[in-house]
Amino acid sequence: MEPSFSLTICVLSLVFITLLSKLGPAPRFKVISKLSIYGSLGVALYLDSTRGLIDGFSTLLGYTTILTGLPVSVYTLYYSRMEGYGEGLDALMDCFIILVAMTYTAPNILAMAVAWTVAEVVGWYLITMGEAHSVEGSLRSARGFLVTSTLTFEISVFTVVMVSVLTTVAAMASANIGLLMEPFTALKPFSGVGLYLVPFLIIGFITKAANIPLHFWLPGAHSAAPAPASAVLSGLMTLLGFYGLYRVLHIVDLTRYYTVIAAVIATLGASSVIYGWTQIAVQRDGKKLLAYATIATNGYISLVFALYLLNPSGMAEDLLKLSILMHATYKTTLFAEVGLIEAVYGTRYIHGVRGLSRILPLSSIGGLLAVLTLIGVPGTIGFTVKALSVYYIVSGTLDPGRALVLLGFTIYIASSAYLAIKYMSIYFNTPRPVLPEEPKKPPKPLELSILALGSSNIYIPLVASVFLNGLRSSVLILSAVSPLTLLVTLLVYATVARTGGVKH
Repeated sequence: MEPSFSLTICVLSLVFITLLSKLGPAPRFKVISKLSIYGSLGVALYLDSTRGLIDGFSTLLGYTTILTGLPVSVYTLYYSRMEGYGEGLDALMDCFIILVAMTYTAPNILAMAVAWTVAEVVGWYLITMGEAHSVEGSLRSARGFLVTSTLTFEISVFTVVMVSVLTTVAAMASANIGLLMEPFTALKPFSGVGLYLVPFLIIGFITKAANIPLHFWLPGAHSAAPAPASAVLSGLMTLLGFYGLYRVLHIVDLTRYYTVIAAVIATLGASSVIYGWTQIAVQRDGKKLLAYATIATNGYISLVFALYLLNPSGMAEDLLKLSILMHATYKTTLFAEVGLIEAVYGTRYIHGVRGLSRILPLSSIGGLLAVLTLIGVPGTIGFTVKALSVYYIVSGTLDPGRALVLLGFTIYIASSAYLAIKYMSIYFNTPRPVLPEEPKKPPKPLELSILALGSSNIYIPLVASVFLNGLRSSVLILSAVSPLTLLVTLLVYATVARTGGVKH
């Protein structure tokens, strides 16, 4: 097998980050180091892609992790100092982001399983850090994450490895462990898998995506973790569930069961959408609000995945990719913003926060762009995904399966607009009740990081178009109004928000 440049850079980066944390250099030097690390990883990813070592799906998700992970990394550097976490959180978060990138860009089963397992352990440790540091949230969140999310993933990945080895034994009368290091791009699907193995193959990935009824671990875990960890756990790591399921379906030939699997995933997805948004309606805790939004949005992505299984075309796969990117961009932005609100106001209960655009002018622009994605304003990835999803499903025959998916889409689109309106109130007007303490002044890089994350809701469709097949032209056309969306956001901020907000 050819050497993987991206895996090599990831491993070297982990070593460098560990050494850097021991030296404790100035923040400016650390920012330069982060730019070098993530930039090198991007170049390595390009080289692996051009050599055909990884496919377009891995490359796109790898670049998405880099583009959202770098602002989160810079955010962590200043957030950890403002919240008193110390240097350890910054180094651990860089390791976590790189491990998630390694999982997405791993060229084979073995590398993916190892990177994912280590990322699960680091994610669990980050949750324990948040539990120890925060006065809010459950003290059992880390345990639930480890027992439910991590354990079920290990069951599924073990089943994939077992099927790979047993299939080889049956065909060659000997075990070929080297098959686990065969690139995904060269691997032929294993056939002859019994129906009894299908639940074991997919349960870990459904759990990681936090679909009903295997969702219960997520709200506590993601709300207990430090804000940057919550952003990555919710915005990037839960999406590994869909990526893992995609990989399983290309490693093991389950085409004869696609209809059954699609029905199960669609039912769980629709249930997750409904449940997630009913919980959102009664939440005041900003992190809990976003955690339940993750369940709902992942339910929506599950519906898209069901469509892909029913019609595994290039257009359906493109729609799946875009849905994943939509979640990654808006969720990392808003979790980072809620973390900044908690650091500035001393609470994450956002019902009393108003006039935020006056206190945090730059980060509010980024947050507003993420909110516009939730509403589905033209020019954002939210509009692109929702418009193409509805068009794709109504352009075909509306059988009972597609009708269920369309119903789920409709509920999600309406409910996400409700969430956006509920969340948007933090930017305007006078707080009710007035918060008792004067807000702290955060370092400017914290705000700039959120602005960078929010901007990804505008430019990420253009990045994605390079890796799309059937929907490339449509995405480019729908994204053509992106500059207009950015301009409108700036005008709203400069007029209504800033004049409506009051300093308190």
